[in-house]
Amino acid sequence: MKRSKRKKGSSFIKATPKAQRQDIQLRFPLTEEWNNIIRDFKLNPTQAETLKFTVEEALAGICSYQAKLKKPPTRSLLIDRLKRFEKALARLRDECRRSADLMHDFLPHDTLEYVGRSLTFAAMGDALGKNVIPPNFDHKIEVKRSVGERITLEFMEEFSRPSREALGLRLGHVILTRFIERIHAPLAKWIELKRVDKGGREAGFARRYLIYRLAKAAPEIIGKPATVAVTGTFADLCTSVALACGLPETGIAKAIPAVVRELRADQAKGRWRSIS
Repeated sequence: MKRSKRKKGSSFIKATPKAQRQDIQLRFPLTEEWNNIIRDFKLNPTQAETLKFTVEEALAGICSYQAKLKKPPTRSLLIDRLKRFEKALARLRDECRRSADLMHDFLPHDTLEYVGRSLTFAAMGDALGKNVIPPNFDHKIEVKRSVGERITLEFMEEFSRPSREALGLRLGHVILTRFIERIHAPLAKWIELKRVDKGGREAGFARRYLIYRLAKAAPEIIGKPATVAVTGTFADLCTSVALACGLPETGIAKAIPAVVRELRADQAKGRWRSIS
């Protein structure tokens, strides 16, 4: 049987395009809304702080990701190169961790010295989790100033160089590992955002990512892992937080099972174990 030919023109019906993204205004919950969430879920201060950190990170990640997508350079090429770069850094990070006990022995002294010389005491202290400024350092600076020495940024860098290089020789392998981890973490989060983004309306992507972050932190927020159930404590938490952040209620419950299963698959593979 021959198919009837459609006439071209205004009566011709085109295939329905995928839903276009529409900008949504996300925000951190207002004070009253936030207090209601804390009260309704009976969160203690630690749980409330974890939830606050999780929501702030999710919102910041979504905004950053959306901003990158709106930039004009060839998007597909940039995304492909970013993925390659993230994988390369992840391999380097993992190799640093595997070789943690050997790096100090096989890295050249010049490399370790350079690590110390290139970073400030504050940056190295942040990487090591402790204050690394040498004892009496401030006193030595005051002595220099008292004899008329002009204290400039250039002077400070040169004056502190021997101490920073010495620190690099002693702990440069640890500092380097932490530095690589810090560089890699934002890239891994961006890849996570890209993977969660299934296209379609912007609200759908933001909803899925917010649920993913809440599911990941659920044990610390509500005291138990996220479940795939569309009712219960975790589902209620997702709904309350999403609504308070400006997302529509439609689709929240429906998205929970798929997102939680995705998180479980990631955790089984250890894919995001390094992301806080």
